[in-house]
Amino acid sequence: MIDFVIENGVLEEYTGEESKVVIPDSVTEIGKSAFWVCESLKEITIPDSVIGICECAFEGCESLKEITIPDSVKKIGVGTFCGCKSLKEITIPDSVTEIRACAFFCCESLKEITIPDSVTVIGEGAFWFCKSLEEITIPDSVKKIGRCAFEGCESLKEITIPDSVTEIGECAFFCCKSLEKITIPDSVTEIGGATFDGC
Repeated sequence: MIDFVIENGVLEEYTGEESKVVIPDSVTEIGKSAFWVCESLKEITIPDSVIGICECAFEGCESLKEITIPDSVKKIGVGTFCGCKSLKEITIPDSVTEIRACAFFCCESLKEITIPDSVTVIGEGAFWFCKSLEEITIPDSVKKIGRCAFEGCESLKEITIPDSVTEIGECAFFCCKSLEKITIPDSVTEIGGATFDGC
């Protein structure tokens, strides 16, 4: 485990250059910016021992194509996968309750994502500039869609907002150029400014 800096169960830093990485079972949390700009990283395996992925953990891992988040993870931090331009698909486990701000910012290859029923908040800019995102299902558990959540998702064609949502933040769907159909329920009491500008 010479390539890992681990302190009290927190993976503080990965210092290797491997394309495939298996995080050891002793890790309970992936620390802030632990894999920051690991350009060689293509695939990573996270063990069931991990309960938290901190902010910017995989920011700038431009070659990362595949990642499986185990059911043990409860927290996905701010900007966790920011700039992972090769990431095409990801499944978020039922244990996660919030997709935090800019979690998937500029994941340009991401085409499909499944949000579990456990999620109640889609944070600000969560999927900002996910240019290839064609399909997303928002579950009935979500109450708030944050500011700029899907801004610049120019391949998104259709979206259904469930009855559970009460608030859609400003610029939430700004510049979604391909958006042809959206269903907004009566439960929504607040829609921010410029939400659908550029659609």
